[in-house]
Amino acid sequence: MFLNPIAITIDNNYIQHACVMLKSLEANVKQPVDVHCVFEDLNDKNIVLLKKVFNNSHVKLHFVRFDTSVLPQLPIKANDHVTSATFFRIWLPHLFKDLKQILFMDTDIVINGDISEMLNLDITDYPVAAIPDLGMSDAKKQGLGITGDKLYINAGILLINLQYFREHHLTETIAQFITEHPGLCEFWDQDAINATIKGNFYRLDYKYNVQSGFYERPAEEPALKAAIEHPVIVHYTGGGVCKPWFYKNTHPERQLYYKYLKLTPFRFYYPPDLPRSWRILRKLRFMLFQV
Repeated sequence: MFLNPIAITIDNNYIQHACVMLKSLEANVKQPVDVHCVFEDLNDKNIVLLKKVFNNSHVKLHFVRFDTSVLPQLPIKANDHVTSATFFRIWLPHLFKDLKQILFMDTDIVINGDISEMLNLDITDYPVAAIPDLGMSDAKKQGLGITGDKLYINAGILLINLQYFREHHLTETIAQFITEHPGLCEFWDQDAINATIKGNFYRLDYKYNVQSGFYERPAEEPALKAAIEHPVIVHYTGGGVCKPWFYKNTHPERQLYYKYLKLTPFRFYYPPDLPRSWRILRKLRFMLFQV
C-alpha cells in the first residue's frame, strides 16, 4: 500500500530540477510519501543518483518506466518542445489501477510549506482538484468549450481522482480531443483536460500553485494576496528565462530554487547565461565553503 501517493514525470534533461523539487518536498512534507517517478528514458546513472540522495528519507521513490506504445498517434512535430512524456499524466489512471487518487506535480516547482491537507482531500465527486490559470483569455476558454464563469485550470499541480477518470473514460476522451483538435491544444494535454472537464473541478487554494503570472496581477482578491505572500507551492511557469535556473530570471521567489539546489549533488550549478567572471567567483565561493 502506498502512502500519500505522488507522481512526477522525469527525464535525463530535467534531473537537476526534479532533485530540487524532491528536496523541497522532503523538507516540508509532514508525513511519509511515496513518489512515483514516471519515465520513458532515464539512465541508470540518474536513477542511482536519486536513490542515493533520498536514501533513508521519508520521501520514498519508486521508478516506473512508461511504455509509450500504449499512446495513440499523437500529433507531435519534430521541432516541438514537448515529447510523449508530456502526456503521461493523463495515463496515470491506467498506470496505477489500484489507487483511487494521486497528486501529480510538475518538476519546475518548489514546495515551501506543508501539503498534507491537500494530499488528504476527498474529491470523490470531481475528476481533479486544481487551481485556475488566471492568465487565460475568454477567447481561449470559449474555443475549448468553457463557457460562462467556468474556469480554466493549470495542470501543473493536479490532485487526480483516478477512479473517476476510469469510470468516466476521461483518459480516452482527452486523448481523442488532442488527436482530433491539435490546433486547439496550444498547451497540449492541459488544454485537452480543460476542454474535457469544462470547469468541473474542486478548487484548491491559490497557495498550492502560485504561478509566475500571479505576481504580475493586482492582488485585489484576499486569497490571492495571501497566497503570493505565503506560497505553499511556487510554480515557475513560462518558458526560457522565466525559469529560476537562468541568471536573467527575475522571479520574486527565485532564491527558493537555489536554497534547495544547495542540498543536491548539483549545488555547483551555474546558469548557462551567467557571465564568465561570475562563474569563476561562484566556483571559488563553493570551494571555500567546503574547506
